[in-house]
Amino acid sequence: MFSYMEGKRKFLFCADSEGVRYLHILVRQAMDENVPFDFHILQEEREESFVNEWFSKQKMGTYLYISGTSDFVKRIQVRAMNAGFSEHDMQTFITGTIKKKLICCTCHGENEVLDSTHVVCVHCGQDLEVSDHYSRRLDAYLGYVTIK
Repeated sequence: MFSYMEGKRKFLFCADSEGVRYLHILVRQAMDENVPFDFHILQEEREESFVNEWFSKQKMGTYLYISGTSDFVKRIQVRAMNAGFSEHDMQTFITGTIKKKLICCTCHGENEVLDSTHVVCVHCGQDLEVSDHYSRRLDAYLGYVTIK
């Protein structure tokens, strides 16, 4: 869940229709403290075209909250990072199931994992355990061979 960041100059709230309800408390707190903010609910992917320009116009000290489905949060997060936001300048909250990309340690093939901890590699058939090892470069987790 989100935490309110004290001392920021401005807040940006960005959500899809699934994630909008998780931002209500933060918006209320920003209003109570008279902190400027922008709030956008994006219903469809084509509505996201203005986001690059919106992010690039922000000044230092702006803090971003993104809430929505896994795909939505990833898309907006990438756009924010490209515009100059760092991981310290934003918080994200994913609603619903979280999709993870898993790299097989045997064949290096990509697999998609939802909530399971064990999967069978779609490329080589190896039984894999989803590890905590995450690669930012690959945006993926490492799948170790399951020991039986």
